[in-house]
Amino acid sequence: MIENPRPEGKLPDVAGHAAADRSDYLLIGGGMASACAVNTLRMEAPSASIRMVCAEPVLPYHRPPLTKGFLSGTADAGRLAIHPAGFYEAQGIDVLIGAEAVRVDTANHVVHLADGRLLGYRKLLIATGTRAIVPEVAGVGAPGVYCLHDQQQAVRIRAAAARAKRAVVMGAGFVGIESAASLRAMGIEVTLIEREPRILSQLRAPVLSDFFARLCVEHGVQTRTGCSIARFVSEGSLIAVELDDGSMIPCELAIVAIGVQPNCEFLDGSGLAVDDGVVVDECLRASDPDVFAAGDVANFFDPVFGLRRRIEHVDNARQQGQLAARNMAGQRVPYRDVSMFWGDAFDLPYNFLGKPEDGCDLVERGTLEARSYSLLYLKNNILRAIFSLGRDAEETAAAGELIRHRIGLHAARSRLADSRFDLDSLPSQTALILQGGGALGSFEWGAIEALEEAGVCPDIISAVSIGALNAAIVASHPGHAARALAGFWRDISIELPAMFDPCLHGALVSAYSLWFGVPHFLQPKWWRAGVGLSALPASWTSWYDTEPAKALIGRYIDFDALASSPVRLLLGAVDILTGERRTFDSYVDRLTPDHLLASGSLPPGMPWTTIDGRAYWDGGIVSNSPLDMVIERCGRVSGRVFIVDLYSQARRMPSNLVEVMLRRDEIVYTDRVRNDLRFEEYASDFRDLVNDIVSKLDSQAARRVRQMPHYIRLMGNRTPLRLSRIALEGAATAAFARDFDFSAANVNALRQQGRLAAQGALKGQADGVTPA
Repeated sequence: MIENPRPEGKLPDVAGHAAADRSDYLLIGGGMASACAVNTLRMEAPSASIRMVCAEPVLPYHRPPLTKGFLSGTADAGRLAIHPAGFYEAQGIDVLIGAEAVRVDTANHVVHLADGRLLGYRKLLIATGTRAIVPEVAGVGAPGVYCLHDQQQAVRIRAAAARAKRAVVMGAGFVGIESAASLRAMGIEVTLIEREPRILSQLRAPVLSDFFARLCVEHGVQTRTGCSIARFVSEGSLIAVELDDGSMIPCELAIVAIGVQPNCEFLDGSGLAVDDGVVVDECLRASDPDVFAAGDVANFFDPVFGLRRRIEHVDNARQQGQLAARNMAGQRVPYRDVSMFWGDAFDLPYNFLGKPEDGCDLVERGTLEARSYSLLYLKNNILRAIFSLGRDAEETAAAGELIRHRIGLHAARSRLADSRFDLDSLPSQTALILQGGGALGSFEWGAIEALEEAGVCPDIISAVSIGALNAAIVASHPGHAARALAGFWRDISIELPAMFDPCLHGALVSAYSLWFGVPHFLQPKWWRAGVGLSALPASWTSWYDTEPAKALIGRYIDFDALASSPVRLLLGAVDILTGERRTFDSYVDRLTPDHLLASGSLPPGMPWTTIDGRAYWDGGIVSNSPLDMVIERCGRVSGRVFIVDLYSQARRMPSNLVEVMLRRDEIVYTDRVRNDLRFEEYASDFRDLVNDIVSKLDSQAARRVRQMPHYIRLMGNRTPLRLSRIALEGAATAAFARDFDFSAANVNALRQQGRLAAQGALKGQADGVTPA
């Protein structure tokens, strides 16, 4: 329902704000961040009540066209809408347009509107964006002087431009240059004023400033740099601007484009931390745990560049809106993207990614004259930013990944200037996927040893169950985990007499494990049973206790080192109440022994593990080979992926009930990687279709589409997924005992199998064979 509220008088401000109209999710702001957030929230919470408050009298719309087609009159307002009007009603989202938030009461979870309404919330998103900075210059309020930041302002400027012959644009940044280009396309004489010595000084690249200055001259835009406007001269309406050197420039229209500032004054007294925007953590949560912020107004810590910042790009608003929504719905996903700025001046679309202040070593690829050009900003041979004009999406997407992961380019430095050298051929991340499987985890131990000996150090490890323990040891000992792994597996191995008959061995292992558990890891409850009803097996929720495991984990995993490790660790667990998977992320969560146990709490043998009041079981119940966690948290993987596969091999038909049950569990716990690969096939088909459609557009329209951030993100990564399976082809133990056979002989045999399987996978990769 879309509503334009009328003043109805202030509702009674009673204790507890009983009069407040409450919703599960309340979003303040009508821009890209809110529009993307409501869409994601509806997918994450199908039955939740969602309300969006828009200060402008129109539905959320795309702002970049305001300085381009909308200003010049080639695009109408109907084409600006982010979602059609029917979308909000169809999704059950209440939208209040023309409604302004004036105060936030975080103690009572209430937002006050200017018309006196009170809106309650369970979770709040602040996405109020920015407003144009108005300079303290005489005459700035005169008729004919405008700021261009919203649709209403653009409508007024377009009407004024129809009557004007001459215009001045104050500020030669992206918005200023695009506005000047649009006005010039309307036949108006335009002068561009910039106080810095060069236009687009924020790019910190004289070659680009000079290029855009030439474009201005070629298209008839006069530029004055190194000066500023002293006053706007008006005689009822604007007639001229006077510069600080005393010179006068006649004009009937002026656009001020000197920057923006965040809209957060209404948060005074809310208790929220505000400092050049709403201060949020890497999950976009504000200082109040039920409040989030996204888009231009969010002051967040950027881990890519190691500083706190705000980003005023529509791509950033889109990404943060979606991410904030997921986190409002209960996830803990950090913002680690490299935002992409997209612009279009004089019919030349371009992109800019990264932070140019960090890159003093500039490398050019291609030529500006050919309109196929990129400029790389490097610092210590690490890419920090890129400007791209007319280059393909693959190059821009690859540059974004190089920036995000801070890939060293020392070896490739001499080839970077060659525009034929593909950036997506440069090294990217290596991921390791470790499954659950009890004693079969010793196979993973051997595989990890072989990978480490070959110099393969994963950047990301995604794991569940026993794989989580192996993974945490690797992540806390990056590059030298073999010794710690050996100690860990030695401590949980069981010394048993040799049995030549596999069935007898299996029976002995079963009896020992049932009666004594696993050394230093699992202790049978009957050895610790007390008195009372809780001591009766009927009230148990597991057969074993895991207290010994905590001491063992602390002995081999350095959690301080894990917190600062360059290896990102993702652990999967299942929330028992909701049945949903929870991802524990070393880049977000301070991991503890409980997080590892939560990932491996397989019922009914092990008890659930409680973290922050939530009870968790083994993550393998949902997915025992969590490649999808890597894709979800780290984006599409374009590097090497090693999956240590404990279950997916073919088996003979079961011959008895025990084997039937075991085979059932194997199928349940087998990996979902084939589904992920099938998705990659669908994505490839989708990309082919989009490229076919774009190829049928005229050349100028096609250029614009290919420079759009959405296109680059969806189409730019076509590097094949290099996936290698390190598969366990057969276990040394009888089938019915293999998962809990921690006998020293079996553990060592599995370790050797893992080593050989990993060595074979590495050889196959070197020979160009990619098993899937």
